[in-house]
Amino acid sequence: MFRRYRCDDCAGTSGLCFTDGSLLREARRHRILAHDGLIPDGERVIDVPIAKLVDVPRGQVIATAMLFLVLVVAVAVRG
Repeated sequence: MFRRYRCDDCAGTSGLCFTDGSLLREARRHRILAHDGLIPDGERVIDVPIAKLVDVPRGQVIATAMLFLVLVVAVAVRG
């Protein structure tokens, strides 16, 4: 699961943090730059769920499958 650092006091949210270390560095950097090293009251971590195949809209799945099929046929005809 990916995470984001959020400071409600500043209304700022970090980009995606892929490791706990990067999340801690982001929090530390923000505290130093925006709050003189203090921990703001509105600080929190947001968990960003990973998208699953079932979350993709049906039309997008069908279009992708058709594009893949056209690509396979084009390669078969040329080869």
